[in-house]
Amino acid sequence: MGKRLKLSISFKQQYRHVYEHLQGIPNKSDYIAKAVEAYINGGGQSTITYENIRSIVMEILQNQGGLPLVTNQPSTSQVEQISQEDAELIDKLFS
Repeated sequence: MGKRLKLSISFKQQYRHVYEHLQGIPNKSDYIAKAVEAYINGGGQSTITYENIRSIVMEILQNQGGLPLVTNQPSTSQVEQISQEDAELIDKLFS
């Protein structure tokens, strides 16, 4: 195996959740390298859609027992639509 490249990083308090998440990852170097590579190859653009976010939120709510399993989708007239600004904020939170 060739010589390894080393880098030491630190996290501001605002990224404590990222630091804590990384504590549970066995191979942090590989994990971070793959995440950065995906970001570079994707041009930094998120591919998450409204439906991806909705699906994730629904799954979390169902797993926590806070929402009964619904097999049919409500019509858009029954659901308050999310604003574009809110959708962009959620997109930034998950990217």
